[in-house]
Amino acid sequence: MSSAHDLDPSRVVPEAAFARRRQISHSVLCLSTLAALVSLPACSTAPVDRSTNQTRSGVSAADRGFWEEAEFRWLKALAISQSNARALNNLAVRQERLAEFDTAKARYDDALQVAGPAERDYINWNYKQFSVIWERVNSGEIGNDDSEAASDDGDNGNDDSTQVIADELSALLLRTDLTALEVEIALPDEGGPNLAGFSRMLIGNFVQRRDSTANINGVAVPYLRRRITQRTFFQTQDQLGLPLEGPREGIFDDADYWVQRAEAAGADLILTGEIGVTTEDESKLVRRRMRGPDGEVREVAEFEDSVTYTVNFDYVLLRGEDGQRLLDGALEGSASFPSDQGVDDGAATAEALEQLVPQILQAITPQRTDQSRLLIY
Repeated sequence: MSSAHDLDPSRVVPEAAFARRRQISHSVLCLSTLAALVSLPACSTAPVDRSTNQTRSGVSAADRGFWEEAEFRWLKALAISQSNARALNNLAVRQERLAEFDTAKARYDDALQVAGPAERDYINWNYKQFSVIWERVNSGEIGNDDSEAASDDGDNGNDDSTQVIADELSALLLRTDLTALEVEIALPDEGGPNLAGFSRMLIGNFVQRRDSTANINGVAVPYLRRRITQRTFFQTQDQLGLPLEGPREGIFDDADYWVQRAEAAGADLILTGEIGVTTEDESKLVRRRMRGPDGEVREVAEFEDSVTYTVNFDYVLLRGEDGQRLLDGALEGSASFPSDQGVDDGAATAEALEQLVPQILQAITPQRTDQSRLLIY
């Protein structure tokens, strides 16, 4: 065991020097601790900054088409700072896009209450466009949850023209005091009730038109049902086994009768009306290119006999829950065939029906139009 006398004199620290070293070490430790405490706020993120970052991330997600992620980010931004007007505005745009108009209205109102001067102009521009939709909601013309679109005629509720709206938008996007992203959202178009809230449609039965040469329910009902199922979001049903009952006159105004029909089919819409087919023979001059005996191709004119099948459909669209009329109109489709082809009446009628299908789809499919909104970050 070594004693103090065995230690290397060069490694022995005098007591006074040791005291000074301990004092210096203590001072360094105190300074290091103080520096860490001073720098701590700089290493953490203030709530306002974190809320702003979440808002910006949400806009970035929406720009890439990830709207669910965007909504998550904006809700997170609000959880950090409830006075984040930008996140509130962006969520209002999101709710408009989902046709949740009551929630959108509340979000816009909250955003305007907490908005600063720079943000207010952007939010007001969005709200001005939304106000047209909100008026239609209050009037009952469209409802909340009219899923996946305002007027495209330039009327924004304040007698501004489309050009004025576009100029205002351009001026906002050129400003440098705030950054915004223009996005397109689809909203319910004007021009009749929006049918997006309905899902199941009863097709027929139809009343035979007085001028019809035949009862075409057996052809028209399944054909229209198939086309509507293929080309719209509606589920469809028919009641071919249940002929229409009661007097012909006024049958479409018998609400109780149609409510019973709708209940039996489990439908919330009924497409009915008067339908019929007429035929007309005609002979017309047609020109054809034909090869003669000498091999030369010549254009010749000759008369061709044909028959034209015309389907007239005076449609009525009823609401299943109360039998009330939502839409009505007159449609016509026709198809011509050479008389010598011997076309089957059913096939010819179906071809004529095909010509009026686009008209039916336009009438019953919710019309949408795109509008611009601003996401702020």
